[in-house]
Amino acid sequence: MKYIKPALALLLILLVFSCKKNVSKPPSGYVVLSPEVAEILCAMGVQDDIVAVTEECDFPPTLAEKPKVGNFSTIDKEAIIALNPAIIFASALEQEGSAAELKKLGYRVEVIYPKSLQALSEEIIRLGELTGKVNQAKNLVAQMDAELTHLKSKVAGKPRPKVYLEIYRDPLMSVSDASFVGELIEAAGGDNIFPTLERDYARVNPEAVINAKPDIMICYSKDTLSAIRTRKGWKDIPAIRNKRIYFETDINPDLIQRATPRSMTGIRQLQKLFFSAGK
Repeated sequence: MKYIKPALALLLILLVFSCKKNVSKPPSGYVVLSPEVAEILCAMGVQDDIVAVTEECDFPPTLAEKPKVGNFSTIDKEAIIALNPAIIFASALEQEGSAAELKKLGYRVEVIYPKSLQALSEEIIRLGELTGKVNQAKNLVAQMDAELTHLKSKVAGKPRPKVYLEIYRDPLMSVSDASFVGELIEAAGGDNIFPTLERDYARVNPEAVINAKPDIMICYSKDTLSAIRTRKGWKDIPAIRNKRIYFETDINPDLIQRATPRSMTGIRQLQKLFFSAGK
């Protein structure tokens, strides 16, 4: 009979336990992989219980002091194992694979990815229940609901400008009304030129943009104004002709692309762009 050498046996044991949940200390605190969830938790007063975040969790700015466990797309599982958190909060956008792996290791993983304002309110309540901050969560939702009602009332009955929002240049991509961003455009009093697309965020035809004649353009595709003007047939689009084209410097994309309490600020800023005289 052949026997495993002691050194080899020790190596095998170390490999097995290095991939297991850390049981040397009781689980505590929260590891947050999603910037959206990090914002919501901090808005509910849970920041002190967050033990680590990913690089993209940048609001509020005090999160910069938290230990990092990789970035949004590449999670540092070993760092998470060392922390042994009570709950890991992940996003359904690109993080489901990592979430499944962490669950297999025995961790409690909660996936949060609100795709509408209603879903955002529901997820805030769920986060309140998970963290013992139910009252804070309910108060936050009530504040958001009141602000949303007020913001919508400000533009009720006003003519709705046609809005084109560009999230990518090559291929050209925009948002549908079914997307979170599309819902915010509508809430702010705008009329999205692409109400229906194959997906919430999808490719669009440049000719369709020209033919829709948007009054407002919001460009997050990194192209400059001069580059956009040189696109074939685009210089006569009303938004470009009337200098109603806006970039990241005009409205922070996090305010409308992340589903958080700051989305109310995003709607407010969209309204300023939609109903101002332009640049």
